[in-house]
Amino acid sequence: MVAVAFALPACKKKGKSKSGGGDPSQVVAKVDDAVITVGDVQERINKQSPFVRARYTTNEKKKEFLDSLIRFEVMANEAERRGYDKDPEVLRVMKQQMISKFLQKDFESKLKVEDVPDADVEKYYKEHPAEFNQKDEVRASEVTVKDKAKADKAYAEAKALPKTAVVPTPDQKQFKDIVNKYSDDEDAKQRAGDLGFFDKETTRYPKAVVEAAFKLAEVGDVAQPIKTDKGWSVVRLTQKRPGFNRPLAEVKRQIQQRLFRDTRTKAMDNFVADLKKKSTIEVNDANLAKVVIDTGAGAGGPMSGPPGGPMMGPPGMSPGMAPGMAPGMAPMHPPPGTPAMPPAPQGKQ
Repeated sequence: MVAVAFALPACKKKGKSKSGGGDPSQVVAKVDDAVITVGDVQERINKQSPFVRARYTTNEKKKEFLDSLIRFEVMANEAERRGYDKDPEVLRVMKQQMISKFLQKDFESKLKVEDVPDADVEKYYKEHPAEFNQKDEVRASEVTVKDKAKADKAYAEAKALPKTAVVPTPDQKQFKDIVNKYSDDEDAKQRAGDLGFFDKETTRYPKAVVEAAFKLAEVGDVAQPIKTDKGWSVVRLTQKRPGFNRPLAEVKRQIQQRLFRDTRTKAMDNFVADLKKKSTIEVNDANLAKVVIDTGAGAGGPMSGPPGGPMMGPPGMSPGMAPGMAPGMAPMHPPPGTPAMPPAPQGKQ
């Protein structure tokens, strides 16, 4: 039954369900030519969270759950009778679920994070030192002027600024105001004097400026005017960022996971490429160019949504809930890339 395939069917035409306790093949209900077994009911209930499972320990609640499975089957049968098992979107969702199951059991299950070679992990660690080791850094702002007298005035006003991190009031002077008032560097004015983060080894700024910034103990501290080749600089500490050194043993798992994702992606690309070689594929670029894309707002209609969004059920049913799903059962979501289901046409009686 195609209509049931994408909704994780609760029953089957033939076969047994794996479950613990009792004979899972014993039939508890029949719906036309489909049967619902002890194993089916157990499996469906036991897939729920412990909190939800606790609701179905009595026979009365088990009957309630069974009734939801029966409702699911009779509605699926009716949908199939009306031809919805041949609906293009139903077939598309069925294919998506089939691919998902196939990849999970026959492809992804063979790949493990632990299989990433230690040599690859060590190589990545050595080639990306900045990710795992960083020196102490500070962030500072400066006023650059050409004469000492002007620098002294800027320094005095900067020293008078509060060190508090509280957002200043509109009428309260800030360091950027001092930059705009005194700085002879127009580019620095655009940045409010901000120098960004830097470590002790940086060559972006004069060595004297860097050393002065690192000698400042607290955020808000200001260094006395510093002589540079451009004149004089007044530096104010705005942030401190301590460095770190993470050894390989600490980040091994993190690197394994990153390399595993890359390996899995490459393996999938190679796998699909191999499948394409075994298939007969024809592409008509001329006809592809004739595809018209409606980029207007709301072009998808009232039920459209992002690819992979929850499927919509009948009125009064929560989004993603399939007809016949018992209370507490997890809503269904089609795999990524599955378009939202459009309003289905009325089938013939």
